[in-house]
Amino acid sequence: MRRLATVITAAAALALAALAYAQQPSSHEVPPGQPAPDPESASEAQPEGPIQSSRFAELVPADMSATEACSGFESMTECAAALHAAKNTGIPFKDLKTRMSGGEKLGPAIHDLKPGADVRAEVSRAEEQAQADVRAPQG
Repeated sequence: MRRLATVITAAAALALAALAYAQQPSSHEVPPGQPAPDPESASEAQPEGPIQSSRFAELVPADMSATEACSGFESMTECAAALHAAKNTGIPFKDLKTRMSGGEKLGPAIHDLKPGADVRAEVSRAEEQAQADVRAPQG
């Protein structure tokens, strides 16, 4: 009898929890008339802006697309900065990307991969170039 009461109590608690969860507003709700976002691409940097820029496209390694180059970065600006830093310092982009997509920031990644570089100057230069790419008109 106790076992039955425990099962009924647990089932009721689970049902109430499911009901309470279902009533919470979703942060992913789409306003009426708006297209639904693609759930597969929501967590990664979206290569929309500077990818159309020919200046940006010149930085992407020949063996990968701009989308592949920017996947794993937190933002398009971060991706563009890594691409510029790779070009400016001669560090292979794939090496910078591996470190940065693993959580390392641009400065420490440059320092580890090219210890003699002026890290502050290179990060500043790459970030300024990336900001210019992101702000530049597309085309």
